[in-house]
Amino acid sequence: MRTRYYSPQLDRIVYLDERPTPEFWDARWNAEGWTGISRQDEMITEVTALHLPAGARVLEGGCGRGNKVKALYDSGFAATGVDFAAESVRQARRVYPHLDIREGDVRHLPFPSGHFDGYWSLGVIEHFWTGYDAILAEASRVLKPGGMLFLTAPWLSPCRRFAVRRGVLPTRDFDAEPGDFYQFALGRQEVRAALKRHGFDPLHWRGLAPEVCLLEDFLAIRKPAHWLFGSRGSPAKRILRRMIVALTRDVCGHAFLTISRRRLLRGVESH
Repeated sequence: MRTRYYSPQLDRIVYLDERPTPEFWDARWNAEGWTGISRQDEMITEVTALHLPAGARVLEGGCGRGNKVKALYDSGFAATGVDFAAESVRQARRVYPHLDIREGDVRHLPFPSGHFDGYWSLGVIEHFWTGYDAILAEASRVLKPGGMLFLTAPWLSPCRRFAVRRGVLPTRDFDAEPGDFYQFALGRQEVRAALKRHGFDPLHWRGLAPEVCLLEDFLAIRKPAHWLFGSRGSPAKRILRRMIVALTRDVCGHAFLTISRRRLLRGVESH
C-alpha cells in the first residue's frame, strides 16, 4: 500500500510503495493495456503546438507505451521516444512500427547535441532518489538553443504544505534511500532553481489534477469531492467540475507542468 511522508530535511513528500524499476514499468503498462489517445495526450499535443511549429523534432524521455509519441507524430511533429523498460519498448515497436522508439537512459541519451526542438518529460524526474540533475543536463544538451522543455512531476503545492502544517501528512526524515521508495513530490522553488542551473529559463508553471490533492489531503471535503470527481455526471456537474479545477489547480495541483526555454548561451542566466 502506498504511503506518504513529508521530509523536512529534503523539503519533499516521499512516496513509499514499489521501486520503479524497468520490470515495474513493464508490468504496469501491460496491466493497463495499450489504449488509444487520452485527454492527457491531447493536452500534450496542444501545448506543443503553442510553442513549436509543425515538423519540429520532439523527444519524449521516458515514453513508456509510446502513446504520447504517437499523439505527437499524428499531430505533425517528428516525434521520438526513449525508455529504459526494454519489454515496453519492444511492445511499443510492435504496436507502432512506424514510430522511432528506442531503449535508452534519460541520463545518457543516444542523440547528438542540439538535435531536438522540444523535449517532454512526463512524470520521470521524481523517481530518482539521488536527484534529477543528470536528466536536466541531458535535456539541455540534446535541445537546440531556444528549444523547449515541457516537464511534469508531482508537486508539493501550497495546499499540500498546508496539509503538512495541519498534520494530515506525517513527518519523517530518511538516513538513506528506503527500499520501497517510489517517488517524490517536489517544490516549485527547487525545480525552478534546477532548471536555471542547467541552462533553462522557466516561462510558465501550471498545476495539474487538483482533484487528486483534494481527495487525498482534505478529509473534511472528501465526500463531496468524490461526488464531484467520481463520475461524469450531468452537464451542470461537468461545468462545475471544470470550474473547480480551474480555480484550484494552481494552488492544489497534484502535479505541475512547467515550460522552459533552453538559453541561447549556456551559463548565461536571464533576468
